[in-house]
Amino acid sequence: MDVVCNVGEYYNPEDMEKYKSMFFYVTYYGCRDQHKAISEKLNGFMKGHLKPLFIQAKVDDIGISKVLVDGGGAVNLMPQYFLKKIGKYGTYIKPYNIVLSNYEGKAGFSLGALQLNLTVGSFTRPTLFMVVPSKANFNLLLGRE
Repeated sequence: MDVVCNVGEYYNPEDMEKYKSMFFYVTYYGCRDQHKAISEKLNGFMKGHLKPLFIQAKVDDIGISKVLVDGGGAVNLMPQYFLKKIGKYGTYIKPYNIVLSNYEGKAGFSLGALQLNLTVGSFTRPTLFMVVPSKANFNLLLGRE
């Protein structure tokens, strides 16, 4: 069965291979290579790799679940409501002049910064968190600092 394209030409659906998008890249040695860009429906195995990475950690020896690891984040975040859960108050927050931008590009502000001892596995280090007035689905967000 032939199908009409937008421009009025006819093609056979079996010949779709030649209509797939192409991408090119240049290797280290200057050789140009080309590959077909194919969009596939994600299977169950592939969908498993798209889930967010949540880990468990400790802050000042208090166990914490739902710690989101976000390699794209530039700072570490702590929602304001979580301060009470770890026994801290607003007086612990130090003013920090920074404007934050979320994934939509909208600018926001932080309430300040708080440095805590973060333990992941057997590794402990002082970590600076920006406290934000948000209700998030994580307790802490670990960015790249």
